[in-house]
Amino acid sequence: MRIKKVFNNNVILAHDEKFVEKVLLGRGLAFGKKEGDEVDQDKVDKIFTLESKELVDSFVHLVGEIPINHLELTNSIVKEAEKELEITFNDSIYIGLTDHINYALHRHRQGELMRNAFLWEIKKFYPREFKVALKALDTIYYYEKVRLTEDEASFIALHFVNGQNLDSTLDMKANSENAVILDILNIIKFHFNIEIEEDSINYSRFVTHVRYFLQRIHGQVRYDSEDDNQLFLQVKTKYAKTYQCILKIDAYFTSKMNVSMTSEEQLYFILHINRLTMRENQIRSDHGL
Repeated sequence: MRIKKVFNNNVILAHDEKFVEKVLLGRGLAFGKKEGDEVDQDKVDKIFTLESKELVDSFVHLVGEIPINHLELTNSIVKEAEKELEITFNDSIYIGLTDHINYALHRHRQGELMRNAFLWEIKKFYPREFKVALKALDTIYYYEKVRLTEDEASFIALHFVNGQNLDSTLDMKANSENAVILDILNIIKFHFNIEIEEDSINYSRFVTHVRYFLQRIHGQVRYDSEDDNQLFLQVKTKYAKTYQCILKIDAYFTSKMNVSMTSEEQLYFILHINRLTMRENQIRSDHGL
Protein backbone atom coordinates (compact mmCIF):
# COMPACT_ATOMS: atom_id res chain seq x y z
CA MET A 1 0.00 0.00 0.00
CA ARG A 2 1.05 3.58 -0.65
CA ILE A 3 0.32 6.77 1.25
CA LYS A 4 -2.28 9.09 -0.30
CA LYS A 5 -2.59 11.60 2.55
CA VAL A 6 -0.92 12.13 5.93
CA PHE A 7 -3.19 13.35 8.76
CA ASN A 8 -0.56 13.15 11.49
CA ASN A 9 2.27 10.86 12.56
CA ASN A 10 -0.20 8.12 13.49
CA VAL A 11 -3.01 8.31 10.91
CA ILE A 12 -2.86 8.17 7.12
CA LEU A 13 -5.07 7.61 4.09
CA ALA A 14 -3.60 4.95 1.81
CA HIS A 15 -4.56 2.86 -1.21
CA ASP A 16 -3.74 -0.72 -2.09
CA GLU A 17 -2.60 -2.14 -5.43
CA LYS A 18 -6.20 -1.95 -6.68
CA PHE A 19 -6.40 1.71 -5.56
CA VAL A 20 -8.96 0.88 -2.86
CA GLU A 21 -8.73 3.60 -0.22
CA LYS A 22 -8.19 2.66 3.42
CA VAL A 23 -7.54 4.64 6.59
CA LEU A 24 -4.57 3.28 8.56
CA LEU A 25 -3.75 3.83 12.23
CA GLY A 26 -0.44 3.07 13.92
CA ARG A 27 2.01 4.79 16.25
CA GLY A 28 4.68 6.56 14.22
CA LEU A 29 3.21 5.16 11.02
CA ALA A 30 3.66 8.40 9.05
CA PHE A 31 6.76 9.77 10.77
CA GLY A 32 9.11 11.07 8.07
CA LYS A 33 6.74 9.89 5.35
CA LYS A 34 5.05 11.75 2.50
CA GLU A 35 2.44 11.15 -0.20
CA GLY A 36 3.42 8.29 -2.51
CA ASP A 37 5.70 6.52 -0.01
CA GLU A 38 5.25 2.84 0.74
CA VAL A 39 3.37 2.05 3.96
CA ASP A 40 5.44 0.42 6.69
CA GLN A 41 3.19 -2.59 7.35
CA ASP A 42 4.96 -3.43 10.62
CA LYS A 43 3.68 -0.18 12.15
CA VAL A 44 0.04 -0.63 11.11
CA ASP A 45 -2.16 -1.17 14.16
CA LYS A 46 -5.58 -0.85 12.49
CA ILE A 47 -6.85 -0.81 8.91
CA PHE A 48 -10.25 0.78 8.37
CA THR A 49 -11.67 -0.97 5.32
CA LEU A 50 -14.93 0.86 4.80
CA GLU A 51 -17.37 -0.76 2.40
CA SER A 52 -18.16 2.27 0.27
CA LYS A 53 -16.48 5.41 -1.04
CA GLU A 54 -19.10 7.46 0.81
CA LEU A 55 -18.01 5.97 4.15
CA VAL A 56 -14.34 6.55 3.31
CA ASP A 57 -15.15 10.17 2.42
CA SER A 58 -17.11 10.55 5.67
CA PHE A 59 -14.20 9.15 7.64
CA VAL A 60 -11.67 11.41 5.92
CA HIS A 61 -13.92 14.41 6.56
CA LEU A 62 -14.31 13.41 10.21
CA VAL A 63 -10.56 13.04 10.67
CA GLY A 64 -10.14 16.54 9.26
CA GLU A 65 -12.67 18.00 11.70
CA ILE A 66 -11.76 16.43 15.05
CA PRO A 67 -8.67 16.20 17.25
CA ILE A 68 -6.87 13.15 15.88
CA ASN A 69 -6.29 11.78 19.38
CA HIS A 70 -10.06 11.23 19.63
CA LEU A 71 -9.79 8.67 16.83
CA GLU A 72 -6.95 6.96 18.69
CA LEU A 73 -9.08 7.06 21.86
CA THR A 74 -11.99 5.44 20.01
CA ASN A 75 -9.65 2.76 18.66
CA SER A 76 -8.62 1.87 22.22
CA ILE A 77 -12.25 1.72 23.34
CA VAL A 78 -13.35 -0.44 20.40
CA LYS A 79 -10.46 -2.90 20.81
CA GLU A 80 -11.27 -3.31 24.52
CA ALA A 81 -14.99 -3.70 23.77
CA GLU A 82 -14.34 -6.38 21.14
CA LYS A 83 -12.23 -8.27 23.66
CA GLU A 84 -14.78 -7.97 26.48
CA LEU A 85 -17.84 -8.76 24.35
CA GLU A 86 -16.07 -11.38 22.23
CA ILE A 87 -17.42 -9.89 19.01
CA THR A 88 -16.16 -8.00 15.97
CA PHE A 89 -17.51 -4.56 15.10
CA ASN A 90 -18.08 -3.21 11.64
CA ASP A 91 -15.47 -0.58 10.82
CA SER A 92 -18.23 2.01 10.36
CA ILE A 93 -18.55 2.12 14.16
CA TYR A 94 -15.44 4.28 14.19
CA ILE A 95 -17.25 7.06 12.35
CA GLY A 96 -20.28 7.24 14.63
CA LEU A 97 -18.48 6.52 17.90
CA THR A 98 -15.57 8.90 17.27
CA ASP A 99 -17.97 11.67 16.31
CA HIS A 100 -20.10 10.99 19.40
CA ILE A 101 -17.15 10.98 21.81
CA ASN A 102 -15.77 14.17 20.29
CA TYR A 103 -19.15 15.91 20.58
CA ALA A 104 -19.77 14.54 24.10
CA LEU A 105 -16.46 15.95 25.29
CA HIS A 106 -17.26 19.29 23.67
CA ARG A 107 -20.71 19.40 25.31
CA HIS A 108 -19.30 18.46 28.70
CA ARG A 109 -16.71 21.25 28.56
CA GLN A 110 -19.49 23.68 27.62
CA GLY A 111 -21.56 22.50 30.58
CA GLU A 112 -24.23 21.02 28.31
CA LEU A 113 -25.23 17.62 29.70
CA MET A 114 -27.45 15.40 27.57
CA ARG A 115 -29.92 13.00 29.17
CA ASN A 116 -30.86 9.68 27.57
CA ALA A 117 -34.55 8.95 28.09
CA PHE A 118 -33.82 5.24 27.54
CA LEU A 119 -31.02 4.93 30.11
CA TRP A 120 -32.98 2.52 32.32
CA GLU A 121 -34.06 0.43 29.32
CA ILE A 122 -30.53 0.17 27.95
CA LYS A 123 -29.14 -0.87 31.35
CA LYS A 124 -31.80 -3.57 31.61
CA PHE A 125 -31.68 -4.99 28.10
CA TYR A 126 -28.04 -4.45 27.14
CA PRO A 127 -26.23 -5.09 30.45
CA ARG A 128 -23.00 -6.43 28.91
CA GLU A 129 -22.69 -3.56 26.44
CA PHE A 130 -23.51 -1.04 29.17
CA LYS A 131 -20.89 -2.53 31.52
CA VAL A 132 -18.25 -2.22 28.79
CA ALA A 133 -19.43 1.33 28.05
CA LEU A 134 -18.81 2.24 31.69
CA LYS A 135 -15.23 1.01 31.23
CA ALA A 136 -15.07 3.22 28.14
CA LEU A 137 -15.84 6.20 30.40
CA ASP A 138 -12.77 5.26 32.46
CA THR A 139 -10.68 5.17 29.27
CA ILE A 140 -12.01 8.58 28.23
CA TYR A 141 -11.16 9.97 31.68
CA TYR A 142 -7.63 8.52 31.47
CA TYR A 143 -6.98 10.24 28.14
CA GLU A 144 -9.03 13.43 28.50
CA LYS A 145 -9.41 13.94 32.28
CA VAL A 146 -13.15 14.36 31.73
CA ARG A 147 -15.66 12.21 33.64
CA LEU A 148 -18.72 11.64 31.46
CA THR A 149 -22.07 10.51 32.88
CA GLU A 150 -23.98 7.22 32.79
CA ASP A 151 -26.21 8.79 30.16
CA GLU A 152 -23.20 9.03 27.85
CA ALA A 153 -22.33 5.43 28.69
CA SER A 154 -25.79 4.40 27.50
CA PHE A 155 -25.24 6.18 24.18
CA ILE A 156 -21.89 4.40 23.80
CA ALA A 157 -23.55 1.07 24.64
CA LEU A 158 -25.96 1.59 21.73
CA HIS A 159 -22.98 2.10 19.40
CA PHE A 160 -21.72 -1.28 20.62
CA VAL A 161 -25.13 -2.89 19.98
CA ASN A 162 -25.63 -1.40 16.51
CA GLY A 163 -22.01 -1.75 15.39
CA GLN A 164 -21.73 -5.52 15.60
CA ASN A 165 -20.32 -7.08 12.46
CA LEU A 166 -22.08 -9.99 10.79
CA ASP A 167 -19.27 -11.71 8.88
CA SER A 168 -19.55 -14.70 6.56
CA THR A 169 -19.38 -17.21 9.43
CA LEU A 170 -22.56 -15.69 10.85
CA ASP A 171 -24.53 -15.44 7.60
CA MET A 172 -26.79 -18.40 8.42
CA LYS A 173 -27.58 -17.02 11.87
CA ALA A 174 -28.15 -13.53 10.43
CA ASN A 175 -30.53 -14.84 7.76
CA SER A 176 -32.46 -16.78 10.40
CA GLU A 177 -32.74 -13.69 12.60
CA ASN A 178 -33.84 -11.56 9.65
CA ALA A 179 -36.58 -14.07 8.83
CA VAL A 180 -37.86 -13.96 12.42
CA ILE A 181 -37.81 -10.14 12.45
CA LEU A 182 -39.74 -10.04 9.17
CA ASP A 183 -42.34 -12.46 10.58
CA ILE A 184 -42.79 -10.34 13.71
CA LEU A 185 -43.12 -7.14 11.69
CA ASN A 186 -45.78 -8.81 9.56
CA ILE A 187 -47.69 -9.85 12.70
CA ILE A 188 -47.64 -6.21 13.84
CA LYS A 189 -48.67 -4.88 10.42
CA PHE A 190 -51.64 -7.23 10.14
CA HIS A 191 -52.70 -6.79 13.78
CA PHE A 192 -52.83 -2.99 13.52
CA ASN A 193 -53.62 -2.91 9.78
CA ILE A 194 -50.83 -0.42 9.12
CA GLU A 195 -47.64 0.02 7.14
CA ILE A 196 -44.47 0.68 9.16
CA GLU A 197 -42.02 3.45 8.31
CA GLU A 198 -38.73 1.54 7.95
CA ASP A 199 -36.59 4.69 7.93
CA SER A 200 -37.72 5.79 11.39
CA ILE A 201 -35.55 5.66 14.49
CA ASN A 202 -38.26 3.66 16.26
CA TYR A 203 -38.09 0.99 13.55
CA SER A 204 -34.30 0.78 13.99
CA ARG A 205 -34.70 0.54 17.78
CA PHE A 206 -37.32 -2.18 17.46
CA VAL A 207 -35.20 -4.30 15.10
CA THR A 208 -32.21 -3.93 17.43
CA HIS A 209 -34.39 -4.93 20.39
CA VAL A 210 -35.63 -8.07 18.62
CA ARG A 211 -32.07 -9.05 17.64
CA TYR A 212 -30.93 -8.72 21.21
CA PHE A 213 -33.95 -10.68 22.45
CA LEU A 214 -33.01 -13.53 20.08
CA GLN A 215 -29.45 -13.48 21.44
CA ARG A 216 -30.79 -13.58 25.01
CA ILE A 217 -33.03 -16.59 24.51
CA HIS A 218 -30.17 -18.57 22.97
CA GLY A 219 -27.38 -17.66 25.32
CA GLN A 220 -28.39 -16.04 28.61
CA VAL A 221 -30.38 -16.80 31.75
CA ARG A 222 -33.80 -15.18 31.57
CA TYR A 223 -35.92 -14.27 34.54
CA ASP A 224 -38.83 -12.10 35.62
CA SER A 225 -38.12 -9.05 37.74
CA GLU A 226 -40.60 -8.60 40.59
CA ASP A 227 -40.01 -4.86 40.39
CA ASP A 228 -41.50 -4.85 36.88
CA ASN A 229 -44.57 -7.02 37.56
CA GLN A 230 -46.79 -4.18 38.75
CA LEU A 231 -45.70 -1.97 35.88
CA PHE A 232 -46.40 -4.81 33.43
CA LEU A 233 -49.93 -5.23 34.77
CA GLN A 234 -50.58 -1.49 34.39
CA VAL A 235 -49.10 -1.32 30.89
CA LYS A 236 -50.90 -4.37 29.50
CA THR A 237 -54.21 -2.96 30.80
CA LYS A 238 -53.58 0.51 29.40
CA TYR A 239 -52.42 -0.80 26.01
CA ALA A 240 -54.79 -3.72 25.65
CA LYS A 241 -54.67 -3.83 21.85
CA THR A 242 -50.87 -3.90 21.88
CA TYR A 243 -50.95 -6.65 24.48
CA GLN A 244 -53.16 -8.73 22.19
CA CYS A 245 -50.47 -8.28 19.54
CA ILE A 246 -47.87 -9.43 22.07
CA LEU A 247 -49.85 -12.62 22.66
CA LYS A 248 -49.69 -13.35 18.92
CA ILE A 249 -45.93 -12.75 18.88
CA ASP A 250 -45.49 -14.93 21.95
CA ALA A 251 -47.48 -17.70 20.26
CA TYR A 252 -45.17 -17.35 17.26
CA PHE A 253 -42.08 -17.74 19.47
CA THR A 254 -43.64 -20.76 21.18
CA SER A 255 -44.47 -22.42 17.88
CA LYS A 256 -41.21 -21.62 16.09
CA MET A 257 -38.65 -21.81 18.91
CA ASN A 258 -40.44 -23.45 21.83
CA VAL A 259 -39.78 -20.27 23.83
CA SER A 260 -42.26 -18.08 25.66
CA MET A 261 -41.60 -14.47 26.62
CA THR A 262 -41.34 -13.53 30.29
CA SER A 263 -43.61 -10.75 31.54
CA GLU A 264 -40.58 -8.43 31.63
CA GLU A 265 -39.84 -9.17 27.98
CA GLN A 266 -43.50 -8.69 27.08
CA LEU A 267 -43.38 -5.32 28.84
CA TYR A 268 -40.53 -4.09 26.69
CA PHE A 269 -42.09 -5.43 23.50
CA ILE A 270 -45.24 -3.47 24.36
CA LEU A 271 -43.23 -0.27 24.82
CA HIS A 272 -41.30 -0.78 21.58
CA ILE A 273 -44.39 -1.66 19.54
CA ASN A 274 -46.22 1.39 20.90
CA ARG A 275 -43.39 3.61 19.67
CA LEU A 276 -43.18 1.72 16.39
CA THR A 277 -46.90 2.17 15.63
CA MET A 278 -47.37 5.61 17.18
CA ARG A 279 -46.83 7.64 14.00
CA GLU A 280 -48.96 5.40 11.79
CA ASN A 281 -51.81 5.25 14.30
CA GLN A 282 -51.74 9.06 14.62
CA ILE A 283 -51.99 9.46 10.86
CA ARG A 284 -54.98 7.11 10.72
CA SER A 285 -56.63 8.98 13.61
CA ASP A 286 -56.10 12.36 11.94
CA HIS A 287 -57.81 11.05 8.81
CA GLY A 288 -60.67 9.39 10.71
CA LEU A 289 -59.59 5.90 9.66
